[in-house]
Amino acid sequence: MPRIATIKPRGGTAAQWTSANPILGAREMGIETDTQKSKYGDGITAWTSLPYSVANASGTSTVDWSSILGKPTTFPPTSHTHTKSEITDFAHTHTVSQITDLVFPPSTVVSDTAPTGVPVGTKWFKSSTAQEYIYFDNAWIEI
Repeated sequence: MPRIATIKPRGGTAAQWTSANPILGAREMGIETDTQKSKYGDGITAWTSLPYSVANASGTSTVDWSSILGKPTTFPPTSHTHTKSEITDFAHTHTVSQITDLVFPPSTVVSDTAPTGVPVGTKWFKSSTAQEYIYFDNAWIEI
């Protein structure tokens, strides 16, 4: 295919661009020949105040931190906590194999008073009321 036109962006080292600090025309491209970073002019802003374009000549997509708008003032954000009521998608489950102090099959204690010092999963049959409980998370839960 025959060449119709050649477009050649302006070029110079980073130090040369900073020293000259030119105003590039609207849509005019300038390339730092030593860093391969590029900027596009707007016809108003001097070189040192223009942001770098997103991709350089090697195709690497990098953006200078100073060019990012709306970023946090501190990074990473400071540590913080939330109360359980502030968490809307809270779900916590375990499989039987993840519970290390579970006795299975559970033993059953028959008495009128709740037994103490028993492992998780112990069943208690309260003889005076015929109610059945299971010991879990340091409490007797009626089943």
